[in-house]
This record gives sequence, structure tokens and C-alpha cells, in this order.
Amino acid sequence: MRNVATYDALAGERFPSRKRVRLATTRSLKSEGGFEKGKTDSANGLGSKKILLIIESEGVVFDSLSLMHQKAYIPAFSGCFSQGADPTYASMLWRKLALFSRLRGQEPLIILQAALRILNRSYPSVRRIAVLRCLESFLGAPGKDRGLLAESEEGSPERLLLDWMTMAETLVEEEGYAPCFENAKSFLTGLSLSASGVEVLVHSVLPENQALNEWEMAELGSSFSRIAGSERGDFASYLRSALKNGFEASPILVVGTTGRAWQAAQSVGSRFYPIVPDAEEESWRFFSEQYFPAFLRGETYRLSQDGNPFMSMMVEDLDACP
Repeated sequence: MRNVATYDALAGERFPSRKRVRLATTRSLKSEGGFEKGKTDSANGLGSKKILLIIESEGVVFDSLSLMHQKAYIPAFSGCFSQGADPTYASMLWRKLALFSRLRGQEPLIILQAALRILNRSYPSVRRIAVLRCLESFLGAPGKDRGLLAESEEGSPERLLLDWMTMAETLVEEEGYAPCFENAKSFLTGLSLSASGVEVLVHSVLPENQALNEWEMAELGSSFSRIAGSERGDFASYLRSALKNGFEASPILVVGTTGRAWQAAQSVGSRFYPIVPDAEEESWRFFSEQYFPAFLRGETYRLSQDGNPFMSMMVEDLDACP
């Protein structure tokens, strides 16, 4: 059993689109269970142990989360639900919840539920209350059948909810792939030379072929052993699968930016390094230059631990949002 901390507070203190193309080839590393075991190499004093580095794709390597919400969900929320309220406040509220709270990385319907509740606190609206009740019923229903929403009358809370979904998803579709963070790319492309014993697994919320395409287009196709898309389940499921596929004895480091990744790392006792929102490049620079080398030596405890904005974001009371 690993005896490691689940979060390193020190990691938080430092803190355009691409055209889709079809992949010409598929990766040979893909296996039925979603994992491919590589060769066992030594890595800076860790002997024959293989190090498992599990990375979130969206918001960690690619600036996807910010782009998606700024271009799609923020304008959709303001356009559909700011009646009787300040549209600027509505936009700021969504941005805060979606990008700078423990809801970061959550499905948009969960964020919508919190946003409607908080918006209604400052700008009471019978219409928004009705939509909120409809949303709660929809989230609790098995299958979340949108067809039932479409059967409702025009102007009903159900149709307003469906209109919001359609508007947001249409705007998302209009966006291409997000740019990658340069310091993330620099670290990943140089990893095989600096630490050959590291196995890199990637989790994406995109369908697997789409995620592969994104990494290939960013010239990162050779920087990982395995990538898992939305078909493989959520991040926690993917992390548990890794432990069941021969990595349970390996030192594991999760690099993530969402509450779900942080909680998943906690659940299996692995270390977690946060990529802090709005400080992604700085987070990667510190990771590459100081944290990861210290992790390889087993000396992260020697690094200064003065602040933890990521942890503050994770534990902040959502009701405290202005």
C-alpha cells in the first residue's frame, strides 16, 4: 500500500482553434483493456519501478475548458436565463462556477443547476424557478430523455431548458480544437529523454478517436502510451482500471485540473499535482523544473509549501459566490 500524500499544496502556489482532420493510422499501443504495459526502465533512483503519470487532457494539456465555456456555455446561459437580471453578472457567475470552483470539469447540466439557484438568489424569477425544478427532475430521471423535453409546449420550462442545451451544443460544435499549453507540450515531448521509465496515460472527455486526433494534430502523438476517451468512463473509472491492469505497485502521479480528478487521486492514495486555472503555463513550468524532478527522487517534501489556491477552490462554499 502506498503511503503518500493525496495533494501537494506547494503545486498551487505558483500560481484559436485547429481544423479537424482524420487520422491516417491508428495507434498500435491500444489494447482491449485500454492499457499497454511498456518496458521497465530505471528513472532517477527509482530502480526498476515504472512510474505511472495519468494526465487529464482538457484544461491540463489543452485549453479546452476555458474555450468551451467562454465561447458556448457562458453566452448560452446569459442569453437564455438572464431575463430580469444583469447579463454581465450572469456571465461572470457561470465563469466562476465552471472554471474557478469545485464544479470545474463537471457536466454543464450540473453547473446550470448551481448557476440558476445562485442567480435566482440575487434576481428572483418565477420562470427560472420553474426551469430549475424541471432541470432537477430531468437530472433525476433515468436516461435523461431529451425527447420528453421536446414534446412540451413552446415557452414551457422544458422547452427553455432544451433550447439552452441546443444553443450551447451548437456553439461548441462551431469551435475547433483548442490550443495546447506550450509548457505542457515541452514537458511531454522531452519526457522520454529525461525520464524513460515513465508511462503516460491520458484521459479525455472527448470520444477516443477525436481525442487521438487532437493529440496527433498538436504533434503529441508519440508522447503517451495510451489515451482513453469518453467511452472508457470517467476519470475515476480510468484510474481504477490502471490499478487493475498491472500498475498497482507503481508510483502514481495524477496531473489534473478538476475536482473529479483530485477526488479520484484521493480515492486510490496517489499524489495529485494541480494545473491551476488561469496559471496553466506557470503550473507546468514549476512541474517540469522543480516538482517532477523532486518526485522522481522522492523529495517533494523538500519543496516550499506556502499556498494552495487549487485546494481553496475545491473547498470553497458555492453559496458564497456573490
